[in-house]
Amino acid sequence: MYSRIVLLAGVLVLPFAMKPSGDAPIDRATLKGLGAVGVVVDKIDPELMKQGLTEEVVRKQVEGRLHDAGIGVDPSAKEFVGVRLLEVRAGRGPYALCLSVGLFQPVVLSRNKDIRTATETWSVETILLAGPKVVSREALTSVDELADRLTTAYRNANPK
Repeated sequence: MYSRIVLLAGVLVLPFAMKPSGDAPIDRATLKGLGAVGVVVDKIDPELMKQGLTEEVVRKQVEGRLHDAGIGVDPSAKEFVGVRLLEVRAGRGPYALCLSVGLFQPVVLSRNKDIRTATETWSVETILLAGPKVVSREALTSVDELADRLTTAYRNANPK
């Protein structure tokens, strides 16, 4: 049992230790002038899909939040909102989820203009513990909250 707890803690901490972006003023500044964005949802674990939490459901949820906030959604946009749900579950117990929403943008290396990539310039995340009967609903509520934090950051960077 102790090894499962240590493994769970390690799995949940690792994504945060590797994330260079956040929601600080410098991260919000990268949202200035942002136009329409695409929405990409990482592959969701089959266990969560059995509970009704699919990539399409999450994508539509985020697209709806962005649209309601006046942020354009365009699947062909170079900038995109990335959504990640990492799941851990020990036996028949509750699900532990790490959810993150980040804004990815194209970048060019200053030392070599020929190297282009996309990187996460803004992000927020949360951890959720929920039983099987409510995990889908609670995960979507958390996705809404994270998407709302993005829209708040966007409005802060792009005042009318």
